[in-house]
Amino acid sequence: MPFRHIRYIRKPLCNAANNLETSLVDLLPGDVRHQQAASWSPGEGRTRTSGQHTQPSTLVYLARHGQTESNRQSRYAGYSSEPITDAGRAQMRALASRLAPCGVGEIWTSEVPRARESAEVVGQVLGAPIRTDARLNEMRLGPWEGMTEAEVAREFPSAHAVWCELPDQLVLDGRETLDAVAARVTSAVSDAIHQRHPVLLMSHVAPIRVAVLRALGLPLRRYKLLHMGNGDGVVIDRAKADARRLGEDRSLQDELSGSGPKSSVA
Repeated sequence: MPFRHIRYIRKPLCNAANNLETSLVDLLPGDVRHQQAASWSPGEGRTRTSGQHTQPSTLVYLARHGQTESNRQSRYAGYSSEPITDAGRAQMRALASRLAPCGVGEIWTSEVPRARESAEVVGQVLGAPIRTDARLNEMRLGPWEGMTEAEVAREFPSAHAVWCELPDQLVLDGRETLDAVAARVTSAVSDAIHQRHPVLLMSHVAPIRVAVLRALGLPLRRYKLLHMGNGDGVVIDRAKADARRLGEDRSLQDELSGSGPKSSVA
């Protein structure tokens, strides 16, 4: 598995609602729970079995990293090493407060620095250990990396038009397709769902959007309909084959079934 443990913080978890233990055990390659997870994909609505007992899986939380200067400039940051801004750190502290009652026992984060820094801020508040997972990394943007939306539209007019109207159909040298992103991020979601405590996945716009669409069984062409601001969170509920925004009861199915305004960058 592509995990790399980077930090462990021993603090009591906000876990009253879930009655979780405060001691956490890292999964190692070959752990039987990974083998159980491998046969499941989001939306199937099965239950996890353990010995003679059948238990519902935990929820999985996904969040976008805090604001960066590239975000402020509507720039495709890609794998940039830039840090999050002061506003971004405040967004992460606010996210941690909203997650406090959820019993998050572990944070898996993208390897990209802005996501790792965001995970550190949340982890310090929640007292949750953090590990990196390459499956949560930003989408590879190829020649678009570092460009603003306006620059992409000017330099790649045909490809940009496809991206805006049929994002799942865009194929560009050096640029990851939505199908490729979906394959890796849904694998991470599957593994997270089979943990014995809720997991937060700290990631980016593209991985979160495709994870939600896959969980709901919706086509990737609806990718642009889901707005994910910095610090926004969503919850994937495998038992109900559903996804919703953090703190809300309404299914994202409603938001993604319409023809509302489309998001721009990523």
